Amino acid sequence: MSKISTICLFLLCVTATSGLLHAQGKYLANKGFIGFYSHTAIEDITADNNQVASVVDAASGELAIIVTMTNFQFEKKLMQEHFNENYVESEKYPKATFNGKIVNNSEVDYLTRGEYAVKVEGDMTIHGITNNVSMEGTVVVTETGDIVTRTKFLLNPEDYNIKIPRVVRKNIAERLEISVDILHQPI
Repeated sequence: MSKISTICLFLLCVTATSGLLHAQGKYLANKGFIGFYSHTAIEDITADNNQVASVVDAASGELAIIVTMTNFQFEKKLMQEHFNENYVESEKYPKATFNGKIVNNSEVDYLTRGEYAVKVEGDMTIHGITNNVSMEGTVVVTETGDIVTRTKFLLNPEDYNIKIPRVVRKNIAERLEISVDILHQPI
C-alpha cells in the first residue's frame, strides 16, 4: 500500500472517530462524487456514487481515492443488482481505488483562489485489476480555502476483467464516461 493510501485510510479513521485532526497541506473528502455514463443506441445507463473518500497532499501532489462499489446508485434496481453481483462482483471486490499524483502540482497555487488545469497519473484498481492511467482535470481552489478536484475520462470495463455477457453487450457501451467531482477540505 502506498504512503498516500495509508495516510488516506488513517485520516478517514481518525476523522470519523474524533473529527479533530489537523495536518498542514492536506485535504480530505469523505463525501465526494463519482458517476459513470454508458450510451448505446438501445439505452443510456447512469450510476452515481456520493460516498467517495479522498485525500490530497498539496505539498507532494499525491492523491488517493477510495470508492465502495455497492454505493453506486442506478435508476433501475435490477441494473444495480447485476452491476454488483455479475459485473464488478462487489462481494469479492468491494472497493475501487486510485493512488496517484498531480504531475504538474507545482503549477497549482493552493493558497490562491482559481481554477488550475492538471494532469494526473497513477494506479487505478477495479475488480482486482490494477492499471496505470493518466487523465486531464482541474483543481479549483475556492474562496474558503477548500479544493475541488474534477475530471472526466473514458474507462473500458474489459481493461479490468469485467465481463459483459453477450446477451446485454449491445446495451452497455464499450467505454464508459467517468465523472469525478470531489470537494476536499483542509485538515
